Amino acid sequence: MDNIFPKTIRHVAIISPAGLADRARIEAGVALLHSWGLKVTIMPHVFSRAREGYLSASTAERLADLHACWHDTGIDLVICARGGFGSAHLLPEIDWRLLRSRPLPLIGYSDITAMHLAMLKMHAGIPVAAPMAAKLHEAFIENQFADYTAGYCRAAMLGLPAQIKSPDGGNPVRIIKPGSVDALPLPANLAVMVTLCGTEYFPDVTDRVLILEDLNEPPYRIDRYLTQLKQAGVLSKCAGIAFGDFMDCGTHDELQLIFHKAAEAVNGPVITGFPFGHGLPIVSVRMDRRIRITGSGTVFIGE
Repeated sequence: MDNIFPKTIRHVAIISPAGLADRARIEAGVALLHSWGLKVTIMPHVFSRAREGYLSASTAERLADLHACWHDTGIDLVICARGGFGSAHLLPEIDWRLLRSRPLPLIGYSDITAMHLAMLKMHAGIPVAAPMAAKLHEAFIENQFADYTAGYCRAAMLGLPAQIKSPDGGNPVRIIKPGSVDALPLPANLAVMVTLCGTEYFPDVTDRVLILEDLNEPPYRIDRYLTQLKQAGVLSKCAGIAFGDFMDCGTHDELQLIFHKAAEAVNGPVITGFPFGHGLPIVSVRMDRRIRITGSGTVFIGE
């Protein structure tokens, strides 16, 4: 597979602001990046492991890796190793002036939602929801949707407009609440997004289309999270919602009932089936490029 990144990206850094990544998966991802002619630096604490076994390293070590990426002006792109939990630990300690010093893209999703939301609030860096380092080889090589996933990641990284289609070429979405919108996207893991409500790191969602996904959450928790967003005024402020993949979160009918109830609070279109989540294929979304949803449910991103 050819390099999907623009020519301006020559040096990629891998950090792990949350969970401890599998070394073999990271090495496979690094090998793919090397095959594209890219220089890759695995930051020093990606595999350090904290006393809490679910964290890649201590808060100070994870923070040092993040800051080092911004200090090193030779680094053109930061890719998070994986999600898990722990990104929120860094937020109060981040040097936000440093992260505002240059528009460095940071790729991730899942728990990296905490980083992305805070970056939006602090106007720092470029948040990009796309496959992470531990999933690069699987996303771009090992599955039947590799070309699909790679194509949308290439479009996001190059800032090119693209129409969202299903892997078989059709329209992947269903309309829950009709309408049209042209606004900035905000892709997020639902559970992680809710944990930032009420903190100083939660961005203004006005003129943002929420693209929501989750994993391994029973239906009542999905309902709980959306109820929290409703009561916090998030659903009424956002420009619309695109529900993505909710893998192992209940049956289709259970989720549709919850989504329809949430849609009542939204003053814009609400759709389901947007190809974004923990499964594959996945559409990459750059958060500084607009998303447009038409009245017929056709979706364009990167415009």
